[in-house]
Amino acid sequence: MALWAKNKANFSVAFTEDAADQTLLAAIEKELAFTKYQTFSNLCKQALWQFLSVSESASSTDSFQRLEQIIAELAVKFAEFERHVSAEELSRLEGLEHHLSQLGAQLDQLQGSVNTKFAQVSFAQVSKVVEPDPIESDSVADDNVVSDAEVAPRRDSDPLLERLSSLLPQDF
Repeated sequence: MALWAKNKANFSVAFTEDAADQTLLAAIEKELAFTKYQTFSNLCKQALWQFLSVSESASSTDSFQRLEQIIAELAVKFAEFERHVSAEELSRLEGLEHHLSQLGAQLDQLQGSVNTKFAQVSFAQVSKVVEPDPIESDSVADDNVVSDAEVAPRRDSDPLLERLSSLLPQDF
């Protein structure tokens, strides 16, 4: 480094009358007029810096482009995944709707069966007229005691009705 520090030499650039050199010289003068470079030396230094750093910036540009490519690939895969999940959820929802409609139909059938059975039992009870036993005057001690006439007659129980009794309203 000490040798380099002692050898601070000025370099010069010569432009010939060649058309290429004259075009380059015109471009340099135009650049110096419109940009921040105050001297031709500063412009040359910047140009050399960019030219010599091309290999470093090219590798960083390549890695940046590769990164952009990977991001684009991931975006495509993510969109595909979203479509797959959406299709899967849609088919699952359609399956659930199908099962719910089947359950609804079965519940309608069961309700119809219960209504029919209930109508049959109610009709049988209405058609039976049960004569209450005569009330004996000495069986009633006072007004708070329930007589045999006030108690509903015993009826035969149906096993289906016993199982479904929890579903029926208690008013019946």
